[in-house]
Amino acid sequence: MTPVTKLYGLAVRSELPLHQSRFLPEQTPVDLEIVMGPQAPRTDQEPPGRVLLHLQVDRQYYTATETDDDYLLRFYSTCDVHISKDLRRAVVRLYPDADPDIAAVLAGGTVLAFVLSMRGEAVLHASAVQVGDAAVAFVGASGMGKSTSATLMCADGAKLITDDLLVLDLAATPPTCALGATELRLRKSAGELSDRFEDAPGRRVTGDARDAIAAQSATTEDLPLRAIIVPAPDRSGRTDAVIEQRDAMTSFLLLSRFPRLLGWEDESILERHFQQLGDLIEKVPVYIARLPWGPPFPDDVAASIRGAVGVG
Repeated sequence: MTPVTKLYGLAVRSELPLHQSRFLPEQTPVDLEIVMGPQAPRTDQEPPGRVLLHLQVDRQYYTATETDDDYLLRFYSTCDVHISKDLRRAVVRLYPDADPDIAAVLAGGTVLAFVLSMRGEAVLHASAVQVGDAAVAFVGASGMGKSTSATLMCADGAKLITDDLLVLDLAATPPTCALGATELRLRKSAGELSDRFEDAPGRRVTGDARDAIAAQSATTEDLPLRAIIVPAPDRSGRTDAVIEQRDAMTSFLLLSRFPRLLGWEDESILERHFQQLGDLIEKVPVYIARLPWGPPFPDDVAASIRGAVGVG
């Protein structure tokens, strides 16, 4: 029997490996089941139905549509994912010669982000760590240093709450964090960063050729979020971190630049996302962190972050 994993407040059973370590008893009722279906023909055609989400930059990346029967999330280079209208079952149909390891990365990231967004959850493009009895989140676009910043914190003794996708309960004050991914996916510097841990963390290469580090995971659900940090890597050679709090309007505009899913076209979903951001910045301070960037990384980056936002 495929194990049941706790992810972002959901009990998830997946036939694709999600590489998570928060397991639940086998008899736990499942909120989302991810299964493999028959192959789908590769196509560049937009899927049928009302378009909810579409991302095209230099090429088409994905489109999500809604039909009378289900949602269809099409990743143009890898697979189709049919998601039931009750958001409880996702059927992954690989394209011929597509890499199932890439599909596993998509299932654990974009597919889950889509399901959570359609369920009305507050989703951030963020990594988060536990410091003491509170959480600190790092928000930004891909490549801005969210995972690297979280890794530096974990090497300094923090515990990993999630990487790349953070789900918040905005009804609480301050908002609280759902436990998520148990690995940090790094584009580079994984070797230098893993050497900073007192006990060497587990490492593997992901389907999208990143290094995944298994840091010590947080086990406490609903940790209060004390600060949101937008990392701004500084490669000028400076050795000190400059961390400054932003006002409410700047914070709103800043966070709105970094949605976990790009390309929403459904107005009701966009309106809900903006309302959630508004609620969030009323309760949690937002900082810009100009961090000296490596490798090598200065030894006191994590301490500078803790001191600036008042945790630990």
